[in-house]
This record gives sequence, C-alpha cells and structure tokens, in this order.
Amino acid sequence: MSMHSAPVRRAARAPLHFRSPLSMRFSHFEFDPQADRLGEGPQSEVFRATDTQLGRVVALKVLRPNVEIDPESSRRFEREAKHTSLLQHPNIATIYEYGQDHGTSYIAMEFLDGRTLDKVLKQRALSTDECVRIGLQVAAGLSLVHSKGLIHRDLKPGNVMLLENGQVKLLDFGIARSMRESNITQSGLLVGTVLYMSPEQVRGDELDVRSDVFALGSVLYHAATGTLPFPGRSFPEVCMAILDGNPKRPTLVRPSIPRALEDFIQKCMSRDPQQRYASGSAAHGALLAVSESLRLTGGVESAVTLRGAVFLMPLALVNSREGARLLASGLRRDLKSTLERGTALELTLVESETLPATEKDVFALRGSLDWQPPSGTLEWVLTRVEESGKEVELARERVEHADADEWGLQAQLVGATARMLKKRLGEHAYKMPAEQKREPARARTHILYAHDVMMRGTSRHLLAAISSFRRAIEADDSLALAHAGMAEALVRKFLYFDGDRTFLEEAQKSARRALVLQPECAEAHTSLGFALAVAGGHTAAQREYRISIQIDNKEWFAHRLLGAELAREGNFKAASPLLRRAIGLRPTNIGSYDHLYCVLKASDRYEEALEIAERGIAAGRERLRNVDDDQDARVHLALLLARMGLADDARSTAQRARELYPKDGFTLFHAACVHAVVGDSEVAIGLLRDAQARGYFLQSELQRNGDLDGLRGEEGFQALARG
Repeated sequence: MSMHSAPVRRAARAPLHFRSPLSMRFSHFEFDPQADRLGEGPQSEVFRATDTQLGRVVALKVLRPNVEIDPESSRRFEREAKHTSLLQHPNIATIYEYGQDHGTSYIAMEFLDGRTLDKVLKQRALSTDECVRIGLQVAAGLSLVHSKGLIHRDLKPGNVMLLENGQVKLLDFGIARSMRESNITQSGLLVGTVLYMSPEQVRGDELDVRSDVFALGSVLYHAATGTLPFPGRSFPEVCMAILDGNPKRPTLVRPSIPRALEDFIQKCMSRDPQQRYASGSAAHGALLAVSESLRLTGGVESAVTLRGAVFLMPLALVNSREGARLLASGLRRDLKSTLERGTALELTLVESETLPATEKDVFALRGSLDWQPPSGTLEWVLTRVEESGKEVELARERVEHADADEWGLQAQLVGATARMLKKRLGEHAYKMPAEQKREPARARTHILYAHDVMMRGTSRHLLAAISSFRRAIEADDSLALAHAGMAEALVRKFLYFDGDRTFLEEAQKSARRALVLQPECAEAHTSLGFALAVAGGHTAAQREYRISIQIDNKEWFAHRLLGAELAREGNFKAASPLLRRAIGLRPTNIGSYDHLYCVLKASDRYEEALEIAERGIAAGRERLRNVDDDQDARVHLALLLARMGLADDARSTAQRARELYPKDGFTLFHAACVHAVVGDSEVAIGLLRDAQARGYFLQSELQRNGDLDGLRGEEGFQALARG
C-alpha cells in the first residue's frame, strides 16, 4: 500500500512512499526512518538508504522542510554538493548525486561504516600512532581541498569519519567556500563550530586555507591530549580563549606526547596565520616528517629527556631447554647496551630475585622467557619500586618473534623489548634536561660558511666544511641544520675518500639525529636521501627527497637530487621541471644546468637543451668572476663547453681546474669526464687512474656515468671497472 500526501508548497515534506510499516520511499531511495537514521542536525537529516535504481547503499542527506524556506540554507546545501563533487580523494566522502524531490533537496553520498572521531574522543584520547595516522589522512584530504581553491571552514572531530579498515574520511562541506567567492565570512557572522576555530574566523575576518590548518591543529590537540584546546563554560568564554591564543602545551596535559608531534600541533595553532603551515599540503608534508621521526626513534622522543633508574631483573625460564639460560643472559646484556645507547636511563643488571635497597623511586623490569625454537616469547612486567620497597605494576607486555638463527632471534627480541620499554617509560620516567649553554647565532654562522665552502667541490673544501659543521654542533648541539649539514658532508667524504662505508653510516646517524631534533628539517631529509641513494637505496632516497620538497619547496638540493634520480631511471618528463626548479632556486650552481641539459637532450628537446647550456655557460663564467675558488662551477662549466662542441675551451677550463688543485680526486675525476666527452680517451683514462689514486671512489661512477660511455670499450677503463 502506498500513501501520498496532498500537493504542498516548497516548505512541505516531499511525499514519503511507505512500502511497509517500517520502510518508506523518498525519490528513488528506500529506508527505515527510525532504524536507518545515521544522524541529524539543525538543517538536515541523514539516513542509510538503498538506491533502488542502482541497488547500492548510500548515505542520504535530506534538507529539513522548514529549512527550505531559507534561501541561504538551500544554497548552502547545494554548494556542499557542488564543492564535494569536485573532490575525488580517498580521504573525502564521495558525492553520488544531488537533486530535489517535490521541492525537498537531497544529497546521496558514499555510505561509510565507521565512527566519527568525536564519538571516539568521548571515550579516550588517541595514542601517538593513531593521532599521526589520522592526522596524515585528514591533511591529505585538506591538500586536495585547498588545491581546488576551497576552504572547509568547519573541520572538527564530528566531521572526521574513522572506518573499520583504518581509512579516514573528511565530511561535511556545507559551509565550505571558494577563495574566489566574496564575503567568505558572511558579513562577520560566525559560521562553523567554534571549539576548533581559528582566531580570524572567530573575529569574522577574511579567511584563507591557513584557517583550516589551525582547525587541524585543534583537532589533533584534542585527539592527543583528550582535552579541548580552548575549554570554556560558555560560547563567549570559548571565543575569548581562542582570541587569547594561549592553549596549554600538549605535554603539560599529557607528558608522553612526542616533542615532534607537539611542535607540529603548536605550529598549526599559531595565533598569527603567517606562522602556520601555508596549506594542507605543507601540513601534510610536515606531518610526514613527524611520522618518519617517530619511526626512527620508536615513537618515544618526547619534549622531555627520558631519564630514570631501571633494575633489569633475572628472566624466569618457562622450560629447561638447553641453551635457554644462555639466551636469557644474552638478552638482558644486549637490552642494557641498547637502552644505554639511546637514552639517559641508569640501568642495572640484578642477578638475584631480591630488589637492591634504594633511596629513590626506580623501575624494575621482570620477565619470563619461553624458547621453543625457532620461536621465542618474552612476557614482561614493568613496575615502579617505591622508597618503601613496594612495587606498583605499571604495564604488562608480550614480545614474540621467530627466527631459526639464535642470534637473529635474540636481536629481534631485544629490539622489540627496547621499543616497548622506551614507550612505557616515556609515560613515567622523565625529567627536564639540565640547561646547557647554547650559541645558536654562532652555530648558524658556522653552518652558512660550511655550506658555502662545501659546494666549491674539492676535498680541501670538504674538510674545511666538516670542521665548520663540527664547530656549529659544539656551539649548539640542538640545531638540526648543523647535523643535517654534517650528514651531507659525510656522504661526500665517502665519495672522496675511498668509499669507506663508515662515513655513510655516520651520515645516516647525523641525518636521523637532525630529524629527532626537528622532524620538519627539509635539509635533514635531503641529506638522509643522499646517504640512502649512495648506499643503493634509491626508492627510499626518493621518498626522503619528496618529503623534503613538501616541507620546503625552496630546498634546491632536494630538487636537484630527485631530478637526477628520476633522470637515471629514464623519467625525463618528471626530472626536467625539478632541475629547472633547482636552477631557479640556486642559479649559481652550475651542475644543475649540466644535469638539465643532459635530460633535455635525451628527451629530443634540442632547442631547450641549447638554451640551458648557453645559460649555464654564462652563469658559470659569471660565478668564476665572482668566486674564482669554486671548483664545482669550473668543472661543470668545462662539461657544458664540451657538450656544446667547444672542445678547446673545455680542455683549457679543465686544465685550469687541474692547475689549481693538481692532487684533488674530485677535480681529476671531473677533468676525466670532460676529456671523455671531447674524445680524448687516453687522457681521460689516465685522469681516472689519478683520481682513484687520490682516493676518489670511482666505483660509484664507472657503471652509471654517461659521460664515460665512450671509454667502455677501452682496456684501461675495463681494468678500472674490474677494480
């Protein structure tokens, strides 16, 4: 039986066709108005409905009848449909259809089976991992929103849907506006949910995408701490708190929040929009850096230094298998060594079941080992030992791994236990580090000098740069740029001094140290990528370069290195804009012109290649007029001259480089490349031998450097390649 209402005006509810006492029909959708109700607000209701035409389940959002009277509300509803339909992204709910049925507007969208973040936060705060994972997906969605010229304006936990598979969806673009639209604040009216609003939105000022960045920070503050950033008992009180712009630091609310995440949240929530991330894309890049930093440190690098005393008690053996006692002993010793390297903890191996007497609160780690080759299981109990001797249990953890190799199993169990213990102690064992004298201004002076001299190319320049980076670290060990610069210098030291891999290992450690200090340090990601690439990890290197560029689109060296990586893969289309950008950012670096020339020529873009070569030659000559000591500029100028067929000029420029630094491996190698390009094979092979004798690591270049292709048939070259 169907029941139709009489003809009505626009404000009346559209006809609802009942197929049974429990179901009804609206347009071509069918749902139970009670059981299928997903939510409601002042202006609309949302139902889980079946699209009877396509047979799919949708979320049907229907504008309330009384709201249809208000033209602005109707326009806002239509705007939500139009704006969201432009946004095809894994982290944004998909709009299927917008329409009207007998004067009532509706939107049919993707049905999402999950819970909104606000419902989760009513029960608990999120872990750091959850915060970062959700924040990355929200920021990714905002990146697209902002790239389309839109501002969400109502980012809040209720508009963040968490699906069962871990995916996050951004909802509700009802008050989103295009940055091209005028009157975005609706003539000073407060539009959106005030609890997470930016100060400028509360004031009713003109907005840009940085208002959404503030809201992202506010949402993550709530998620990480379990409390609102701007609590208040009334609407005016909340507004005043936001305008004051001084929320408690997250770690004052929850001390275990990592420093990297706290710094990210606070930058998002800067009162001055100029101090925030410039867009959702910039915030996403910065949060990627935070995620990488937490991965490298096990998620425990908090705003306070991990300190305290820990008794490592004997491990109980679940069985008497031969070798189990030896394994247990090795586990404890390795765990102590691992924790001593990465923390300021005082660790004591206790050999009896009785706790030593102590005059201060300490922690005790007790455990049992069940070894059933190839598997090993550790059951741990962490306690706090009070002055009275009473133990208070803090946490229980289970660590399990399988490895047929006993040493491999031991290493895995130790690593997993160390990560667990750092995480747990991070919530309990912390003291502010003693203040040390820092001289950041002096450190930055050393860093600037070091970068300038390092880019001039020779081993002498490199050693001067390393010395200057060391002085910078001595002046301020907390400055990420100093460690990032040292990391780059150590990669170059690997190339210049016989390919000693300890330099690469030290480079990666320095880069990771920089990322612990400042996860958003673009230079640190570039240096880490450089080290990974030279070690053969090209995919990981490209990831680091991309993160660097997302954090800071002016990081010229990341553009150059990523462009070179892509060019080696034959992806010239992607490489050329990166190298152009590198030139635009650092026009005095002549190597970028040389790389781009080769990419354009390989792409059959000869006119563009000639134009870049001419620009590079002019820039190289200008650079040497100003800085005659720039050997990197000189050898790349010689290469460009050689590529343009100006062989005599190329030879004389290479000769001048050798006169200035006759015993430098970098100079000798690049002079060899120049002579190889102009066809002087014997001279080139002789110079390669000299470069190798001076310590230059030829093996990194002989197989992949295209400038040496003309030598590959020569016996002398083949002998060098064989090592």
